[in-house]
Amino acid sequence: MAILVTGVRGNIGARVAGLLTAAGHEVRGAARRLDGPPVPGVELVELDIDDPHTADAALTGVDTVFLYPTRGNSERFLAAARDHGVRHLVLLSSPASFEAGEHDRMIGLVHRAAEERVQRCGVPATILYPSWLATNARRDWAPQIRERQRLGIAYPDSQINPIHIEDVAEVAAALLTGETHRARWHVLTGPAILRLRDAVAVVADAIGRPIPIDELDRTAALAARPPALPEPVLEVLLDIAATAVTTAPLVTNAVERITGHPPRPFAEWVRAHRDSFLA
Repeated sequence: MAILVTGVRGNIGARVAGLLTAAGHEVRGAARRLDGPPVPGVELVELDIDDPHTADAALTGVDTVFLYPTRGNSERFLAAARDHGVRHLVLLSSPASFEAGEHDRMIGLVHRAAEERVQRCGVPATILYPSWLATNARRDWAPQIRERQRLGIAYPDSQINPIHIEDVAEVAAALLTGETHRARWHVLTGPAILRLRDAVAVVADAIGRPIPIDELDRTAALAARPPALPEPVLEVLLDIAATAVTTAPLVTNAVERITGHPPRPFAEWVRAHRDSFLA
């Protein structure tokens, strides 16, 4: 079985590819540029899903495809996948595409558009909706914790359900290689709901020292916006966090149903990556 993994150098794509190669599958990994680091056991191919002039080379002989989300127009790539006889697509999406307060705003609209293109293309597909990724803690919190030994966040009582990215990768690999759990969609969550301040406490426990929290109001949060994060996107994220103070996120058993084991707790991911939070 030949499998194409797009976004193969990304956090989730790399793990999907690793699981597939370890299981003995032939894996082709798509990257926009080939001059980066190699991916062990993976045949790298140049591919820009939004401008798929190399789609034929990437898709020849491929049975299933792991599709990383893209903001561009993937219709030509999806048409090529259909024409090459791809039997199943697994699309990584976001709960923002269906959640109240998100599905009709910027982030939700981007993911909904990607889903609609997949559902129109004629190739059977399963859409994955992972909850709050555990890796968000490293992306959003680690620089402050390393440099300031404290953390400024808005709405620290906002509720999240962190999911370990290994669980997301295992689910994707199972759907790419077996037909048992293929469906229209799966909502993937971790095992427990935490407040943001509780999640920070998990990090503090792992690194062996307290992490004081500076609660930011909306104005301060917008002023601290990272340059790479567009202000309209941050506005949506702040609205979501405000709502989640009183509205709990979903908890599902999808990870256990598909992988055969319970979802990993947030603390397990933090312990494995505690060095990310140390100066």
